[in-house]
Amino acid sequence: MSNTRSDQRHHKVGSPLVHNGCSKCTCPILIVEDQRSIANMLASVIEDRYGYATVVTGTLAETAQILESQPVHLAIADLNLPDAPYGEVIDLLHKHRISTIALTGAFGREMRETILKKGAIDYIPKQSPHSIEYAVEMADRIYKNHHTDVLVVDDSLSSRALLKHILEMQQFNVIAASDGPEALSVLQERPDIRLALVDYEMPGMNGFELIHEIRKRSSKEELAIIGISASEEGEMSAQFLKSGANDFVRKPYSYEEILCRIGQNLEMLELIRTNREAAYRDFLTGLHNRRHFFEQGAKLHQQASQHGGAVAAMLDVDHFKKVNDTYGHDAGDIVLIELARLLSRHFGQYLLARLGGEEFAVIIGGATLETARELLEAFRLEAENSPAQYDDQTIPYTVSIGLTDQLGESVDDFIKTADQHLYQAKTGGRNRIVCGSR
Repeated sequence: MSNTRSDQRHHKVGSPLVHNGCSKCTCPILIVEDQRSIANMLASVIEDRYGYATVVTGTLAETAQILESQPVHLAIADLNLPDAPYGEVIDLLHKHRISTIALTGAFGREMRETILKKGAIDYIPKQSPHSIEYAVEMADRIYKNHHTDVLVVDDSLSSRALLKHILEMQQFNVIAASDGPEALSVLQERPDIRLALVDYEMPGMNGFELIHEIRKRSSKEELAIIGISASEEGEMSAQFLKSGANDFVRKPYSYEEILCRIGQNLEMLELIRTNREAAYRDFLTGLHNRRHFFEQGAKLHQQASQHGGAVAAMLDVDHFKKVNDTYGHDAGDIVLIELARLLSRHFGQYLLARLGGEEFAVIIGGATLETARELLEAFRLEAENSPAQYDDQTIPYTVSIGLTDQLGESVDDFIKTADQHLYQAKTGGRNRIVCGSR
């Protein structure tokens, strides 16, 4: 009997994955494994670490029933089942166009060829002590790949087709270009591309020259580049790296080698992005911090100065010291967290940050002062009528707001003016908005 382990948990990051009409949050990972200890361990780690729902089956028959009853995007499947000892489950999953990671107890060159010919995207020997960890990480990688754009640049049609096929098996969104100028045009149109695989020998503009041009626009931390060449020159890899590539692979490459290189480079980009994001986030509330606000605010201020239309607001929790003194600092933190949640719901699409303490700021681009005031008034009223809850205590709180459309000479001037109006709101009785217009 199949075991559905979906408890409506959702994947914690990234945009929804659409597959046959379902989303990543509702389309589970199918685990086909007759050894219940392994199956349950896989399901537990996948759900607890990444939040994906899972469905567990132990036979070919159970798997067929699941595939008829609900959509599945990804499967981790044992090659040998009681009613399918020769990998028939891989054939079934391939028939349903499901990306499959194969688990195998016995392994060798012949077995490897058999598994890959059946259409599995990867294989994992179960005797490896790291097999569970690898399978879980691979599953997460496949889901991430589905919304990762990759550029393949090679003048050889057959080489492009082969690499495109390998990447699409891994669920990447692949864009192909036959030469350097076409690749640069694609990158201009598709700024979300995170990985480029660049061949060396191309007419007009070779791989080194193309990478030089790409690096004028995108750093190694924004776009990973893997150089590829069939040349036997020993310095080829060094030349690619010196030109700005992140990595190098020599033709002919194996299926596993190119996948490992791609995975490692994407993981490095994600780690850099995570660390950078952490540096720009407020630890308590999860909102952006002062550093991010003023860096991005400077750009918004420049745009508003040239094209017009931006409003800045400073917000402050009224009598916050009294909240801390009355209910404790932990309760004060809960108030800030709750306030940040409301702010995100009302102004998450704008530049929003916690500047420090109980002070928050938002810049609303493309808005008139009156429109911004209406938005902030709706927020202020909801905050007034949404007390925080802590240890069975109800903690009422209100906010004062200063608002301006006076840009000044810099974003610092912009915010300083909003802060002056905030001061007037505080001295004028609190729990109110004070506006200042040009």
